Amino acid sequence: MPRGRKGSPQESVDSILLAISRREDIDPNTMSHYLDRLDEEWAEGAREKVLHLLRSNDALAQAAALRILSELSTDFDLEGLEDFVTDPTVSDLAKLSLSPILKELGSEMADEGIIEYLNDPAGAIRQMQMRLLELVGQNEMGVETILEDVVSMPVERRFAFINWLGNSNDPRAANLLVPLLENQTGKVVMAVIDALEQLGPISINQTIPALNHLIATSSNRQLKQQARTVLGRLTMQSMLGSEDAAMMEARQQQYPPYQARVSSIDGSGTQLIMLSWQRPDGLIKGVNILYHDQKGIKDCYGLDEMDSEQWDNLVEDLDEQGFSSFTVSFDYARAVVLEARALNRRTRTRLPIAYSIWRPLTEAGLRDKKAQASLPATHLEPMEFNAETVALARHADELYRLKEFSSWLYEPVERIEPFISRYWTAQNAFPASTGGRRKSKLKVQEQQSLLEELVDDAEVALIDDKWRATYAARLLRQAALLQHVGQTESVPLMRATATLLAPESNVALREQAFPSMLLHVSIEQGPLRLMVESLRSGSLSSFPVEFFQQD
Repeated sequence: MPRGRKGSPQESVDSILLAISRREDIDPNTMSHYLDRLDEEWAEGAREKVLHLLRSNDALAQAAALRILSELSTDFDLEGLEDFVTDPTVSDLAKLSLSPILKELGSEMADEGIIEYLNDPAGAIRQMQMRLLELVGQNEMGVETILEDVVSMPVERRFAFINWLGNSNDPRAANLLVPLLENQTGKVVMAVIDALEQLGPISINQTIPALNHLIATSSNRQLKQQARTVLGRLTMQSMLGSEDAAMMEARQQQYPPYQARVSSIDGSGTQLIMLSWQRPDGLIKGVNILYHDQKGIKDCYGLDEMDSEQWDNLVEDLDEQGFSSFTVSFDYARAVVLEARALNRRTRTRLPIAYSIWRPLTEAGLRDKKAQASLPATHLEPMEFNAETVALARHADELYRLKEFSSWLYEPVERIEPFISRYWTAQNAFPASTGGRRKSKLKVQEQQSLLEELVDDAEVALIDDKWRATYAARLLRQAALLQHVGQTESVPLMRATATLLAPESNVALREQAFPSMLLHVSIEQGPLRLMVESLRSGSLSSFPVEFFQQD
């Protein structure tokens, strides 16, 4: 992919390839500079030199070649890469390592198609599998990369891979097996339990905590019984005291906390939790978890080998994308994560595979209920229902002055869309305001009258007890976050508003400021919201073009 940098860097292609093949401490700016330089010479011999590196038996050189090819290869390189695969003088491992790049370029040789060109298919696949275990042993990111592919495999291939892991006699295989206990079908989990037993005592430091966790959290009686049986046999096979040693070793593998951040809750009930830890080498590893208050953990992805500046840049980038966040205590952030995971269980929403990988870090030391009970509250209690609370809640429209409520509009947007359309389509029907100040004032009055009428209709049609309970809970969670970070000025107003909004208050919607204000803003900002939703869905065909028409 042409990278677009102009100029004449002094480094030769050979010196750049040597540097990339031998140095592991190249900073991102220098690496980008090197890739730009290689891109300039790509068609004039740089690609062939990179493929020559891939031919070598030097693991560092091969890794460098793959990194460069993954960055710079385009459709124009596909034929050359396929020729490389069909060359009988190229090693099987080098051919297999190209599979992800060929897959990205749409080659028919990717995955199984490459096997017929191998000199020793069975041996090459064994080598590739061992390389996978080497990648797994490095960090959580390697595990995440591999398991994302594993969970997308057909079930038969998944079973074969799990069986191979169980027979690998390599303790690193447990790094791949353990996360699969949490988000797969019952049959797959059964196969994973059998594979963990097959590994035996060599992975007991991971197997024992994982099986205990499965027994404590699973609702499947058959799985729980199988896990108990295997756990008993593994304990009998191992030396006396190995279970205590395994649990101690698991605790000792934790990293000291670096920083925890939590975003405010947006209008759809989504919140971002960022946890990071300090590695022994001073770099940072972390995980970002996306939580939706109706489903639980929606998404999760890990980070590793970041310095403090890169971490700060990530926080700034997320802030620009609408996920502005607060620095919070580690305990508060983990309390939010546990709340989200519990919701996954209640709603039977499958956890992302990445969260299962990072769970030992995010939930370290929180296995028993006593430890969980000591965590900070993630939501506040509503106020006592009395005249003072009712009087305070009349000022709920002031919440929209806070940036934490700027995205709080009616959800789901498709239900309020007819009201938005009626309001904005009617704008073209009002008389033009060019006839003087009086006509302009009359038009504003007519618009306001229509908006009030639509808000009244929307309150009746769109807001029910479930909606009231959902938004009341969001208000109390937002209040808990702002109180935790010391922004307490508006906390009483949020609690009072939630008290009235809750269905059990029996306070009519027309007597509350918050739902009225929310519907006003939602309808008035309708065109922008509909455009955003259309862009998300990839289609503007349903967006009413008359919204942009002017008199």
